[in-house]
Amino acid sequence: MKFVIPAMLRSVLMVFITVFLSAYGWAQAKPTAALHLMTYQSWGFTVDSSPQGERVRRILQSAKDLGFTSVILNFRAHMITGVSSDIRPAVPVNEQAMEEKLVLQTVAYAKSLGLTVSFRPILLVVGPKGEFPYVENKKIYWWHGNIKPKNPNAWFASYFKYHERYLKLAAKAEAEMYSIGAEMNSMTSGLGDREPSWRLGFPAKWVEMIGKAREILGSRTKITYGINYTDQYVEIGGQKIVGGEIEQWKFYMTETFTKPVNQKHQQDLQALWNSLDVIGFDYYRALASQNEKFSSDYVTLVRQLESRPQSHASQLDTVLTEIALALGSEKPAFIQEVGYSSTENCFLEPAAYESNKGKLNLLHQAAAWEAFLKAYWAPQWPWMTGFGMWQVLVDEDTSATDKGFTPLQKQPIQGVLQKYLL
Repeated sequence: MKFVIPAMLRSVLMVFITVFLSAYGWAQAKPTAALHLMTYQSWGFTVDSSPQGERVRRILQSAKDLGFTSVILNFRAHMITGVSSDIRPAVPVNEQAMEEKLVLQTVAYAKSLGLTVSFRPILLVVGPKGEFPYVENKKIYWWHGNIKPKNPNAWFASYFKYHERYLKLAAKAEAEMYSIGAEMNSMTSGLGDREPSWRLGFPAKWVEMIGKAREILGSRTKITYGINYTDQYVEIGGQKIVGGEIEQWKFYMTETFTKPVNQKHQQDLQALWNSLDVIGFDYYRALASQNEKFSSDYVTLVRQLESRPQSHASQLDTVLTEIALALGSEKPAFIQEVGYSSTENCFLEPAAYESNKGKLNLLHQAAAWEAFLKAYWAPQWPWMTGFGMWQVLVDEDTSATDKGFTPLQKQPIQGVLQKYLL
């Protein structure tokens, strides 16, 4: 039985949610504009007197000048193949104490500029010899959203061990938010009818892990998880519904089930949703169709791109409303990750990370971001608490010819950010 909201009831509920969120200060506070920072070095997050430290200080000041109010520090671990429980932090054990010291100094410097800081340890799947991306036997493309560990209990133990050190570091740093995971569809809701062999996930294990995380973090730091919101479909009752992981979550949390195993899974997934302080979304959806012809005029191009993200925001609004009705409680949301590279037609496949490919096009990056901000930032959705822009690599200086996601040294996107954020 599909859960459908009558138009009148939905309107009444949205008024209630707006009032409810305002009462708790969520809607009244200005949304957070965050900039993701990444390093591939154990000493990358530093503000010392070295060239690297000077670079990081410049980046933090640039973030402030562009209107960002927060930065998100990304840390890495590698899962060896898509079926093992072998999760290895990218930072060697003998360098971890140094990393922690430098990170705390970086956090203190960022806060001195008026920036808040969040932590986001991420997981990447690599092959037995470190191959990335890892394609097994030229058939299976493994990534963190489709992993299938042979021993899930051992996997969760290994995954928490990876997080535990960063949880303790985040507590010392008094981080604003802590992301306990992102885009891990197979391990949260499961893959549903699209992949019956891994139909259900392990939400109860996440609830257990979040409980442990909260004991370490205390009440100061909000816990979030980044649910994938993409153009990938989920298969429900023979229908293909586009939206990725969040549509799978919604189905399992709002549908009426009769089998005990499905009922238990629903209760656990609802408990996972309720255990999060903020619902994160990693938003990578096409803003136009592949066969469209795009204007060379910037204003016209933005108009061409506007309707898709507006439709995506409305879909997300409906999803959050339906879940709120089913669970009887509302949650604030944060677009935890969204990004567009500086390449031509970057808005068609925004998740394409091969930033060195394609033709440089700064206006296409700027237009994509303006379309996003007009759809998500400007309307002041009652659930919208902010977004995280992917991303600046702090290990190298950026130039105006960089094809990656960074806004630094790129006048078109900088103008858009300052227009909306300042």
